[in-house]
Amino acid sequence: MKVLFIYSVYGINSTQQPLSSWSPLQFGISYISAVLKKYGHTVKLLVLGSANSWSANNQLIMSYVDDCNPRLICFTSVYSEYTFIEKIAGFIKSQWPDKYLIIGGVHSTLNPSDVIQGPFDALCIGEGEYPLLELCSQLEEKIIPHGIANLWIKSGHGAIEKNMPRDFIQDLNSLPFPDREMWRPLIKDIDSGFTVMLGRGCPHNCTYCCNHALKKVAAGKYVRFRSPENIIEEVTWLYKTFPKIKSIYFEVESIALNKAWLFELCRQLDIFNSTINNGISYGCNYRISPQSIDEEIFIALHRANFNQINIGLESGSERVRKEVLKRHYSNKDFLNVVFLARKHGLKVYTYNMIGLPEETIEDHLETVSLNRQCQPDFHYTSIFVPYPGTELFNKCIKAGLIKGPIDLRMERSKAIIEFPKFPKAQIQKAFTLFDYRVFKGYKPLWKIIFRIISIKITGNIFYRKLSVLPFFSYLRAKLRLHK
Repeated sequence: MKVLFIYSVYGINSTQQPLSSWSPLQFGISYISAVLKKYGHTVKLLVLGSANSWSANNQLIMSYVDDCNPRLICFTSVYSEYTFIEKIAGFIKSQWPDKYLIIGGVHSTLNPSDVIQGPFDALCIGEGEYPLLELCSQLEEKIIPHGIANLWIKSGHGAIEKNMPRDFIQDLNSLPFPDREMWRPLIKDIDSGFTVMLGRGCPHNCTYCCNHALKKVAAGKYVRFRSPENIIEEVTWLYKTFPKIKSIYFEVESIALNKAWLFELCRQLDIFNSTINNGISYGCNYRISPQSIDEEIFIALHRANFNQINIGLESGSERVRKEVLKRHYSNKDFLNVVFLARKHGLKVYTYNMIGLPEETIEDHLETVSLNRQCQPDFHYTSIFVPYPGTELFNKCIKAGLIKGPIDLRMERSKAIIEFPKFPKAQIQKAFTLFDYRVFKGYKPLWKIIFRIISIKITGNIFYRKLSVLPFFSYLRAKLRLHK
């Protein structure tokens, strides 16, 4: 049976080759596609730019649907993309009412009662590999879909069949490698931006994140890892398929959660790299915990040719991290991890958020201070956005801080909530001046200004409408006011 996946990315052009590298690859639909192909189904992918004109997207949809003629069209969406995806699905349903439409992903999983009211025939809660395989089988056999675990299914009479969830997939090794071939025609540089998923699930309960809610949607162990052997097999396949590959980012929430597993993975990566010319370098997310502050881990990472870790600092205020975010580690722990990483040749990237509930400008300046102390090689700093289904979203609703729909047109770059202790104007100023406050005295001023302008202009399509000269005036005024 023919299946079309539709995926949207905000900052791209809707063209026949919209992606610059493999970085936007979405694992959910890639694994589902791999399973469907394994059982003989034909799959195609359409990637749309949600900020583009309706006519540009409309033309691509028309050509893809006419050319592919799929029986099933699958969507996935995070909260910020949902309005766009719902509009696309509504258009397709109006033009091709016989097409069966299903949506999955984090937003649908956490907000099914709202999403099922959209133009979709069904909704998938949780992992979708085998629910989608069952759905394809029923549609192929011309059976009216029913009784498929994980799916909410609309009947012809407006009723909704809410099927029970199935357990989380425990043996991740049993899944085929994610389907990269569906992405290849859409990518300009096929030799960069590779990511390999090491596991699924997270044991922590960060209030701004979806994991604390996702772990409740099904039974079975939520935190699962692939075996080192299975991971090496995929890395080997990537190297043979893309011999110019230079680096791989390993996607997993907590790489140091199981040290025995990590040491074995590093040992096998070291062996693999010794068999190829110009070994591949690796990067990963690094969650700080008591067991992760261990020099033996960084020795192993260095030997395996890791050259980068991403640390979610989020806030430099221990009070905010503990009481608001439920992240329990000290600033000393953070600095110790940075020290160990640098000692063993790893670059350090930090994640920071500005404008958190109960945060004050003094708390934010602690975030600035910690970043100044560690001088990250790169940082991902954004303005806090509360996502439905998370604990912090519910907290903002209860406190009356969210009034009506959230403006996501400049997601994570524009202050959207007026906190009593940290007004929007101060949040926006803190975001604009973050690089200046962190790097002044450490980097040339022109480099700092260049990065600020890059974020301001290219970080969001709406910023591109600003002229450079007024922004320079704005920046000079802010710098004069800065103490």
